[in-house]
Amino acid sequence: MKPKKKLIRQYAYAVTVFVVVTMAVSAIVTYFAQMKQYRELAKDRIRAVGDQLVAQLMEDPQDFLDHIKYYKAHYEDIRIPCDFNECVTARDEFFSSFRSEYHDKTFRTDVAKDEMPLWLQNLYYTYRHEYWMLAFEKAREAYGLPYTYFLLCDDDSHYTTYMIDGERTEDKEHPGYLYMGDSYFEEPSSHTLLWNTYHNGIRYDDVYEWNNEWGNTYSCYTPLMIDGKCAGLVVTEINVSDVDSMILKNTLLLILQLGVMLALLSAVLLFYINKHHIKRINHLSEQISDFASTRAYDTVDSIRMYSYGNDEIRALADNTADMIRELQIHEGKIAQAAQFKSDFLANMSHEIRTPMNAIIGLSELAAKEEDPDKKKQYIEQINASSNTMLVIINDILDFTQIEAGRTEIVPVRYDVKQTVREVVNVTAMGLGEKPVKMNLNVSPSIPQYLYGDSARIRQVLGNVISNAVKFTKEGSVTINLDHEPLEDGQINMKIRVADTGIGIMKQDYDMIFESFSQVDSKRNREAEGTGLGLAITKRLVRLMNGTIEVESEYGVGSVFKISIPQKIADSAEEKQKTKAADKLHAPSAAVLVVDDNSVNLFVAKSLLGTFGIEPTCVASGELAIKACENRSYDLILMDHMMPKMDGVEAMNIIREQFPAYRNVPVIAFTANAVEEARDLLLNAGMDDFLAKPVKGSDLEAILRKWLPAEKIG
Repeated sequence: MKPKKKLIRQYAYAVTVFVVVTMAVSAIVTYFAQMKQYRELAKDRIRAVGDQLVAQLMEDPQDFLDHIKYYKAHYEDIRIPCDFNECVTARDEFFSSFRSEYHDKTFRTDVAKDEMPLWLQNLYYTYRHEYWMLAFEKAREAYGLPYTYFLLCDDDSHYTTYMIDGERTEDKEHPGYLYMGDSYFEEPSSHTLLWNTYHNGIRYDDVYEWNNEWGNTYSCYTPLMIDGKCAGLVVTEINVSDVDSMILKNTLLLILQLGVMLALLSAVLLFYINKHHIKRINHLSEQISDFASTRAYDTVDSIRMYSYGNDEIRALADNTADMIRELQIHEGKIAQAAQFKSDFLANMSHEIRTPMNAIIGLSELAAKEEDPDKKKQYIEQINASSNTMLVIINDILDFTQIEAGRTEIVPVRYDVKQTVREVVNVTAMGLGEKPVKMNLNVSPSIPQYLYGDSARIRQVLGNVISNAVKFTKEGSVTINLDHEPLEDGQINMKIRVADTGIGIMKQDYDMIFESFSQVDSKRNREAEGTGLGLAITKRLVRLMNGTIEVESEYGVGSVFKISIPQKIADSAEEKQKTKAADKLHAPSAAVLVVDDNSVNLFVAKSLLGTFGIEPTCVASGELAIKACENRSYDLILMDHMMPKMDGVEAMNIIREQFPAYRNVPVIAFTANAVEEARDLLLNAGMDDFLAKPVKGSDLEAILRKWLPAEKIG
């Protein structure tokens, strides 16, 4: 199905559901609203009719009381009236008979009702019954009520009698019958309103609701009070069931008409939407679909050139075009980043394999060589290649640590001038035979001792100078060290490294600090290293709240400017001088080395031998436990990741089984050099951390720190 037809169909479904729901809700609301309104109107109507009939009966109350009395005594002799003519006929018959009986006498003035003979009284009360009956009938017809009558109770039997309506009720479901029977003198449970009205003679505004064979009925009871006594109740009733049906029918007809109107309006609306909106939306949808499948570069132009109007769809189209353009840009960057990563991995493979090739090849040559001088030369080259590979690995580890946010700045007191000179001396060796002069200019006013992370300062300075040395084939590399004072005993240490190397294009300034990116990688292929040095440098400078900037002219040279805030060490510390210690010699020290790798054991044993120490070497945690059982040791170098039992478990067992070892230092001796491993092992109870590959200077520092003073000679 085409998107356009699908969209129109969805709109049609939505409109249909809207129309149906609207009709249903309208029908329900209209029906109940009309029902409520009509029922309130019906209640008001029967109350008004009741009041009107009471007022009419009270025009001649004594005559009505006489009529009630006679009616009770002569019920069978009273005719049920049919219409107005019968009332007139009955009146004429009575007065004609009265004149014949009394000739010139006047009714009531000369002859009272009870003085007349019974046959004449019967004619009179028949006339009056029809008169009152006609009054009730006229009221019923005028207000459209089904029932109007007068309700009274027989004094002896207590059963209900319908006065004016012409007959007694025999409907045992009628509330009047139920009340006026045996419960006349006791308040009933289900007809309290009727009972209270009759018993108390009080006009209640409440309407009694009940059901009979004709349906739901409302009854209003209005007491007729004559001389302070309730003579009976004027009852007005209305049946609302038929009206309910009529209201429902009218409501459905109204809703049907509304539905037809809504359907017509919906059709017009759908036509308008299709013509003015869906066509534009469909075009935008097609452009997006085409771009998703083909990545057509001209999609943005197609969207912007189409006539979308000036409404929200135009805004949506513009936003879509912007998003597609941004996506195209990001996809280009992603592809470029992927290429950078690919180049980086290829470079890493080359950089790692190069020193590894030297190490493996020279190791074989050294093993076969008998000439001591050549063997020494091979070993020196192996050591240099090992250090090169260690630098590569450390760069990668440093970068991953910084990216993960796990690198901490650890400030210490250090000699800034000595630190810079040492870094310059080490990096100057990278010049080799190149005709490049290394210049160092240190401001004499810079404080000698500062408080900061000297290791990270060395790393930052070393990376920048090494980068200059790497890309400078001739000319010079100049390092300037200066400062500017700050408040609170701080300075901004300023380092400026200028070279006459290949330079950097201006548009590539930011790229040189990015990870997995290399500017002009083909041109720079001769340069060794990971390419992460400047990325690491920038992140370290930020961690130390500093800044790094670059200025360069392509083919002429580059200038890197670094500014790092440092605290000036106090004067007492400035007077302290550090003295190089003599090489450690501890032949009486007992050291246990635990490692599952035989080569690592050989290296550790050999390095310890340079300090006059003959260590005990074991290849597992179980053997370490047995060794501690048979001998006392001053220091344990414990590998971490070993099969069956790791170093932490072995340490805990040794300290638990042999109380004498609870104070013997256990040094983590592991190739897992990341910060998390260091923290994990120290938190597990090890006393210090020595990373592999180990250098003699690092091992010496550990021995000086942890061996008993009396064991160091």
